[in-house]
Amino acid sequence: MNSNYLSAQPYKGARDFYPEEMRLRNYIFSTWKKACERFGFEEYDFPVLENLEVFASKSGEEIVNTQLFSFEDKGGRSVAIRPELTPSTVRMIAARYPELQKPIKWFMIGNNWRFEKPQKGRGREFYQLEANIFGVPEVSADLEIFSLIITIMQEFKADESMYRIYFSDRRIITALLNDYLKLSDDQQLTARRLMDKRKKVSAEEFEEMLTEAGITQAAARDIEAFMNTTFESLDKVIPTNILQQNEGYANLKALTVALTKRDLIKYCEFDPAIIRGFDYSDGLVYEVFDKNPENKRSMFGGERFDRLINIYGKFDLAATGFAMGDITLGEFLKGWNLLPELVTKTKVLVTQFPGGSTELTEYAYEVASKLRATGVNTDLYPAPDKLDKQLKYADKKGIPYAVIAGEEEQKNQTVMLKDLRTKEQKAISLEEIAKVIS
Repeated sequence: MNSNYLSAQPYKGARDFYPEEMRLRNYIFSTWKKACERFGFEEYDFPVLENLEVFASKSGEEIVNTQLFSFEDKGGRSVAIRPELTPSTVRMIAARYPELQKPIKWFMIGNNWRFEKPQKGRGREFYQLEANIFGVPEVSADLEIFSLIITIMQEFKADESMYRIYFSDRRIITALLNDYLKLSDDQQLTARRLMDKRKKVSAEEFEEMLTEAGITQAAARDIEAFMNTTFESLDKVIPTNILQQNEGYANLKALTVALTKRDLIKYCEFDPAIIRGFDYSDGLVYEVFDKNPENKRSMFGGERFDRLINIYGKFDLAATGFAMGDITLGEFLKGWNLLPELVTKTKVLVTQFPGGSTELTEYAYEVASKLRATGVNTDLYPAPDKLDKQLKYADKKGIPYAVIAGEEEQKNQTVMLKDLRTKEQKAISLEEIAKVIS
């Protein structure tokens, strides 16, 4: 290959979307959008380029130090390509805090970038749906978010056998690490980050990493015991008097009751190992896992982030929400064979009669124009090529109908309508064709 030629491949970890891939993307996006709008969420957007400090302050050490695409612009400003949507969403709300009607229910579908190793279900470039409720501290907002997640999954034809929402609360973790074990702030931060990776290592390795961080062996054993507890047996690890005073524990009990009343608990399960890697997570945390034996992994998650807005000033705004990525969702749908047949939206190909006159060419344009004017998605073959070649073109693209019009059809103001799926064809008037196709 000539070394002077440019590579035709996209940037590593990014994706080109050919029409076939766009059909899947549009299907996912439209399903997301319809579900959010049905729940009363409103759509918003913001630039992909953001001030670096927006992410550096609260997104988390791993994202900022190893995954962030950041640089200095020509004006000497430190900027970053967004790795997630939440911090900029909160920035937008802070900018117009006094005038925004609260509570706020917003959703967005946005493109993000993270410099990480591309692998199955993970790329450097990805889209996310983010849906949040601001201004409601009560557990009712979390219940609404869970209901939206479950509805979205139902729209994709997924049932409770295919996925699970595992949830916990950062405040329970604080009750363990701070109120009970009395760890320092640095030790608590380290412990949370190690707890977030617990499922990837053995119990022995986990305890060893904790002790290497300066945490006593007894405390390390308590943390390991916590990671394996159930909601009902939390008091076996954390003293009852501490639990009963913990707001996170009370909220989890209330959320469990609410989910049970609405028959949604079958999709959900308490799991103390759910930590979330964002520094702004400060209450309820949850992750949605694929239960496919061949793809058991976290697909997406969410949290309470009531205090994130405080980085912009003295605001009071409770917040809860989630972000769902298109790549992991696509793998989930493929793994469970939930993808519908995604075909072109073009309904009909108007052919050009081979060897036809100028009058026949004009008639083909007239037919196409009439169909388009009535809202029928119509492709007009650009040249009077062999009819067989034109029909193969339509068939390969998945276009269900073809219109054929020769001299006789032009004279009678009719067309021959061919169903390319059944191979049946019939003569029909030009006035009726749009109605028949629709």
